[in-house]
This record gives sequence, structure tokens and C-alpha cells, in this order.
Amino acid sequence: MDQRQDEEKDEFFDFPAAEPPSPLNGTSGKQADTAKIKRRVLAIVLALVMLAVGFVGGWLGYYYSLDEGFRTFLWAKKMTERNYYQEIDRKKLYEDMIAALESQLDPYSCFYTQKEYEKIIRESEGQNEGYGIAVTEETVGGTAYARLAVVVENSPAQEAKLQKGMYVLAYGNTQDEMQTGGVDALIDFIDNSNGMFYIKCGFDVSGEGAVVAKLVPREYLAAYCYYRDSEMSYAFRGTEKLELIETGNPIEGLPADTAYIRLDEFNGNAADEFQECLKLMHQRGRSNLILDLRSNGGGYLNILTEIAAHLMRNAEGSSPVVATANYKSGKKTAFTADKNDFSAYFSANSRVSILADEGTASASECLIGALIDYRTVGYGDIYLRKDEETGVARSYGKGIMQSSFSSVSGEVMKLTVATVHWPKSGKCIQGVGVTEEDGANAITAPRVWGAEDTFLLEAIGLIAQKSDPVT
Repeated sequence: MDQRQDEEKDEFFDFPAAEPPSPLNGTSGKQADTAKIKRRVLAIVLALVMLAVGFVGGWLGYYYSLDEGFRTFLWAKKMTERNYYQEIDRKKLYEDMIAALESQLDPYSCFYTQKEYEKIIRESEGQNEGYGIAVTEETVGGTAYARLAVVVENSPAQEAKLQKGMYVLAYGNTQDEMQTGGVDALIDFIDNSNGMFYIKCGFDVSGEGAVVAKLVPREYLAAYCYYRDSEMSYAFRGTEKLELIETGNPIEGLPADTAYIRLDEFNGNAADEFQECLKLMHQRGRSNLILDLRSNGGGYLNILTEIAAHLMRNAEGSSPVVATANYKSGKKTAFTADKNDFSAYFSANSRVSILADEGTASASECLIGALIDYRTVGYGDIYLRKDEETGVARSYGKGIMQSSFSSVSGEVMKLTVATVHWPKSGKCIQGVGVTEEDGANAITAPRVWGAEDTFLLEAIGLIAQKSDPVT
């Protein structure tokens, strides 16, 4: 069957043709006034014609600047919309196009709708909503259980006394009617619930010592730092503003001159929280620090540089480089701290130790690199979790950074744009991470611990045996 002519024609930029102006002869009197009017009309028509030509030319120039594959798609879409006997689902078509584009990218690059990105921005400022938990699945005695892998500080889950490492033993709309199941079943239940539900959790699958909590999703200020020493512990709590409060959870066996700070993300108010914890450490006479970066997947560069500013022992000047980004174009950008006040919290003999695991990534690894390069720590001051099955001890290995690009209508493409390098050595740990082979200490322990954090306790024992500071 022959194709119709209009099927062979690209109609994407069709415009109606302009009528040519009639020629005008010289006249006088009323005819002259009429001629003036006609000349004004002619001038307007010519201006509109030129505008249309420019518009068409601009669009055609843009259109033919597109690659052949995309022009072919536009033609196919046009023909389908014009001639197919049913309406196509444009929304699904565009979603499929974005998915196809994302399939060409790394796991860190993706498309966000305006609403999705607005939520990310709110969360980056600590304005979270929901329950404040993340779960993983673990099989015990042949039964699959959901297990709390994350309990966000100052969240509804934390307020309900839930703790990381607890097994989810049952859940339901009421305390009297509860069901069991693994991660998929739990997520399906929550998705189909009205928001509020009851959850039974405990460190022992037998149910001994389990708690039943009522969880109601709400907006909350996420907290990212937690302070402990041998006598006291403090966490950030609050609804309108976060403040340090005593939590009654000191670390038995921690040396009296040592403080422990857990940093969960480089997000929200983490930089201010971290500085408050350092001030508390100094006030309480602790000169050594254990910095726990386990499962800290990173965050924002500006928060990284603010936190690093307090920790770079041998950095010089008021704005030391924390990291450098190398872009595809060959451009290099140095990210600097806005201060250099290590001596405000530490002495020349202070020891800083770092706890990390395979979930320690991105900004966390970048901070480790800065501390190594400025000799705040050596590899011997880093304690890595060794996996019980694989025998591997390493951090995640993310040495790349992403930037976000916004459209005029609010959609955002987050794209990997550069490799990230340590400030002095220029090292990039992409795909490698910090490893036991580098000289870091390896401790065999489960990634999600139970009622007792065996990794932390063993690390403290090893740290307590050391007395010589990094110099």
C-alpha cells in the first residue's frame, strides 16, 4: 500500500503561508490617507511575517539540531497520535522515555518530578515526614523477619522506643489483631494502612523483652548526631528546634579521656549538631574522639566542608581544601572549609579514631580522605567491619559526585558530573573504598547488631590499647 504524502512529510513545524502584499501606486488626498493606512498595515504585516519567519527558522534550527534518532521518535509520535485508532497514554509514554534514559545512567543519576525534588530539599533541611525507620530482611530458624536497620533520631519510631537491630515480630491495625511477615509483607501492609499502625519489635525472635509501639506518621526534625562518653550521653530532641538532652546511655568501658560521636548523614542540621557535640566533648574534658561513620551514606558537600573544618590536624590557612572535583570538561574545582579550628577542640596529642563499614560512602569517605591527608588519622586509626561470610573489610567506594539541573517547569535531573579526589594526595576511591589492605583494622561483626554493639565494644578495646597520638 502506498503511503499518503502527508505521512512522508515532517509536519512538526507546519505554519500557514502568509498572503503576499498587493503592490501600491502613488495617490493623493483621501486616496493618500488610505495609502498611509495601507502602508501602516503593510508595515505591520511585514513585521509579523519577519517574526513568523524568525520563529519558524529558530524552531527549525532547533529541530534539525536534534539527533536523527530523536527526530525519528518525534515523527513516529506525531504519526501515531494522528492515525492510530486509539488514544495513546502520553503520561506513560513520557515516563517510559525517562526510564529508558535512566537505564543508561549510573545508580546515582535520576530524574525527579517537581514534587519529588521538593521533598528531597525538605529532607536535606531536616524536614522529614513518616515513621523514621528503614528495614532489612533476615532469616532466623527458617523464618524471614523484617529487621530495623535504621531508626532516625528524633523520629516517631525513636520516640516510641524502637531501636536499630530489633526484629519486627508482628504488626497490625490494632494490638489485638496483628500479623507476621517479612519485609515485602510489612511494606504492603503499611502501603494499604491508614497511616497509623501497631508494631511489635524485640531483639529476640522469641518475643522476650519485646515492645509494642503505636506508630503514627508525621513531620519531624531529623537529628544526625549522637554523643556518648563513659559517664553521660546526649541526643538532639525537639519539635520546633533541636536541643541536646541527656539520654542516660553512656558507654561502659570507654576511656575517661574519650568521647564518642555518631554521625548518621551529612544532611539537615548535621554540621551545627556536630559542632555542638564537639563543644560538649571539650567542656567535659574529653580530648580523644571516636567518630562513628558506619552506614553513613553521605550527603551534601557544604555540610562535609563545615564538619571537616574542625578535624584537619595539620591543615594550613583559614580555608584548607577538603576535596577536589574533576569534571568531564577538564575543569577542576576545589571545595574548601571556611575555617580551620582543630585546636579549639583537640590537643596536639589527641587521637581521633574512625569506625566504618560497607555502608560508609561518599561524603563519609571524602571526610576520611581529608583526615588521612592532613594526618588527623592514619589507616591504623580506622576500624572496618569485616563481613562474616565474605571476609571482606572495606568502605563502600564512592568517589564521584552529583549535581542537580532544573527545568523551567521544576523537574530535576540529578547527574553524576565529576570524580572526587582527596585534598593532598589526589586519591579517588571510586569502586575501591578504604580497605583492610590499606592498613585499616578489621573487626568481624554483623552489620546490624542486636542489643549489644559488639563491633563498637571490640573497637573500644583496641583503641584503649593505643597511647601514641598521630603526629
